[in-house]
Amino acid sequence: MIRAASRIQRSFQLAAPVEAAWALLADVPRWGVLFPHVASVEPFRPPGHPPNGDRQRGDAFVWRMAPLGPPGARVETVYACRYTAEPARHALAWAPIEGVGNAQFAGACVLEDGGDVTAGTLRLDATLEIPAPSFVRAVVEPAVAAEMGRMTDTFIGRLAAALRR
Repeated sequence: MIRAASRIQRSFQLAAPVEAAWALLADVPRWGVLFPHVASVEPFRPPGHPPNGDRQRGDAFVWRMAPLGPPGARVETVYACRYTAEPARHALAWAPIEGVGNAQFAGACVLEDGGDVTAGTLRLDATLEIPAPSFVRAVVEPAVAAEMGRMTDTFIGRLAAALRR
């Protein structure tokens, strides 16, 4: 098993007022499906909690990604995060929920009011568990980091397009 870690940091601009951008960012399932290869973003329910239990606040979600990787070695990535929103700052942060899936994601996004344009910063720290022998680590780790960068850039483009509609 290889634990591949990557850190992505991006600054971006959105052609939308900050309140419109914040409304999208504060709705995790809505923007989550803009990220490439996302199969679903669903409310997290701890084991043993009923569907309508006390964890209905919308602050934690399980992400399921479509299987990725070379033929014969595709891996479905699953992880869960707890989200903390600061509406006054237009800031959203997330932290991994331990013991869920085969990846851990942490990060934050902050939006700044620029009138008709919103400036944003995004930080994403990801650790994925890849079922591969350790001798391919030198190939797998940079490939995962590069793909995470490409996926993040695609996400930012889709986010901008969603706000133009």
